Amino acid sequence: MIGAAAPNLIQADPPHAVPDMNQATGRFLLLMASLSPVDLAITGIFVAVSERKGVFGLDLIANVAIFGLLNVALSYRLFRPIARNLGSDESKRAASGRIHALPRLAALQAAGLAILYCGVVTYLGVFNLRPAALRELDEVYVLSALLWYGAIYALYYSFYIYFLINDYLYWLRPHLVQSGLPVPPAGRRIRTKLLAIFFVVAVTPTVLAILDLTFFREIRAAQGLTLSQQIFFDLMASAFVITVSFIFVSRSLLRPVNTLMAAMAKLGQGDLDTRAPITADDELGVLTERFNAMTEGLRERAYIRETFGRYVPESIAAALVAGRGALEPALSEATILFTDIAGFTRMAETAPPRRVVLMLNEYFAAVTEPVARYGGVINQFQGDAMLVTFNVPVADPSHADHAVLAALGILRATRGRLFAGFSIETRAGINTGEVLAGPVGSADRLNYTVHGDAVNMAARLEQLNKKLATRILISQTTMDKISDNYRVRSMGTVALRGKRQRVAIHSVDGYKGSDEPQAPLGGHPSPGTIR
Repeated sequence: MIGAAAPNLIQADPPHAVPDMNQATGRFLLLMASLSPVDLAITGIFVAVSERKGVFGLDLIANVAIFGLLNVALSYRLFRPIARNLGSDESKRAASGRIHALPRLAALQAAGLAILYCGVVTYLGVFNLRPAALRELDEVYVLSALLWYGAIYALYYSFYIYFLINDYLYWLRPHLVQSGLPVPPAGRRIRTKLLAIFFVVAVTPTVLAILDLTFFREIRAAQGLTLSQQIFFDLMASAFVITVSFIFVSRSLLRPVNTLMAAMAKLGQGDLDTRAPITADDELGVLTERFNAMTEGLRERAYIRETFGRYVPESIAAALVAGRGALEPALSEATILFTDIAGFTRMAETAPPRRVVLMLNEYFAAVTEPVARYGGVINQFQGDAMLVTFNVPVADPSHADHAVLAALGILRATRGRLFAGFSIETRAGINTGEVLAGPVGSADRLNYTVHGDAVNMAARLEQLNKKLATRILISQTTMDKISDNYRVRSMGTVALRGKRQRVAIHSVDGYKGSDEPQAPLGGHPSPGTIR
């Protein structure tokens, strides 16, 4: 069908290319001019049914003059405000308004041309196969028949053009956005379009067939059409309308849905930069607009969280964003990892400050990777020292094991490597106990941290490494919670400041075997479980 082939013209260019306005105008004129071959096809059906080939030449003249030359001239004038959209703000407003009205105005133009065409071909006698029989009929009866068939032509052709131009705007709208002319959807109703489709596809052909077989039977007989020819001609006209309706459903309605679904799939994969082009002027366009606003909000939220996470632990930033700034102190068990750099004081005294800062930046960039890998939360950087918590604020059933694995990963990350020219040895103290975790500070400025004797003990164990010539010391409470996959030496008991009794400590010298886990035991701790 000619009517089905014409809309495919709008798929020639990739959707990301910004078209030349002359090209866009030419496309619009070509689609509007498709009325000419559509009408020739319908006339051809009539000629074939009535077996009167001699009238085709007269119809061709009327067709080219009205649906060709006059139609193109009027269409060019109709599209001019859009073609000039890159000018002033006033011209852009005019272009935006014309885009919203373009399908309706194009349909009205098609209807007017169809009525004019019917008058001309009636005068030329294209469809009057038996003029003498026609003259014998009542003039009012003949006039009503002419008005009825003219209305049918106007309805069918305006219906075809309306949805064809809707489909054209699916291609044009994204291009206009890139050329500086965003066109928000007008919020027209899909229900109205569906009702129009139902009326044209179901109601009109039925009424047409009934009237042809009853009230206008004498007119059809005067045209020389038998009963079977009348039915065949009406069925062919109905088939044409149904084909156009199918094009609308599959392209003007389903394509915006598919575009939006594709954008939603990208968003589901974590692509926050995705945007769905607004191609529809109805509820689907409004839905797409709100989807884009939602992705923009998600992108801003992710940016805030990412930026915030540079200054506070990422899990704390996530909890604060989710709770709109509210994060209550909580008493819970945690494993504390405290690290510092051996001989840092001497480095700071002898090296230029710039070099020391560069060394610390390179060092912390290296050691934070194993901490993050095993679910640790860095609460503080204190000079060369680092305070890391496990199981707060993110719940982690294997927090003791993960603290030890993170410490071993830190040693491995610094072994045999220079940081701004310095060779670095890291010492670590690990202790498990009850801590109070939460925000501390004034109403205007807060700092998330952990408090309790368990934190102090981890720091003192780290300091003991220097005296005992060890690298990683853990307390008995941590020893009781870890698995037996580590090479551990008992270092006896020691007296620690603030402790009434001596405490047992152990040195972790490595992981048994060579298959040290490179991921948290049992998977990553859930970021949604905030303690």
